[in-house]
Amino acid sequence: MPNVFDQAGIRFIYPDNWTVNESQLDAQRCQTISLENESSIQWSVYIFPGTENLNELVEETIRAMHMEYEDHEESEPYRQMAGEFELIGSRMYFNFMDFILCITAVAIEHQGKSYLFVSEAEDREFDENEAVFSAMAFSLLSPQTTIHSN
Repeated sequence: MPNVFDQAGIRFIYPDNWTVNESQLDAQRCQTISLENESSIQWSVYIFPGTENLNELVEETIRAMHMEYEDHEESEPYRQMAGEFELIGSRMYFNFMDFILCITAVAIEHQGKSYLFVSEAEDREFDENEAVFSAMAFSLLSPQTTIHSN
């Protein structure tokens, strides 16, 4: 049974083997929720009130990742489908210790808000979890999605 995040008007489902490791729901610039699973795969959403420059949000994320991980392999345009929602951004690869990390930053404007989704995992684990990232984003963006909580 999936877990339900339901705080400060933000509601979405996430797998039961994931935990919320950080949330900042009362910030003025944006609301932030970060989740992680037992394999250290991370997914974060940043919700901005109103219209933001989506390309700039993605570029800011790329710059931040370059500062955090020095050994950058490549960046490429990236498109993620979350149900009928098309999220546009960038896919980046970084060498970290003995791993290749895959990080995506994708954004969408929806119902008067701007959303930035950032996913991070080891390259092979990223592909295995891409559907999970999409499902969490879809459940957040879809107000008609029925979510049953325990």
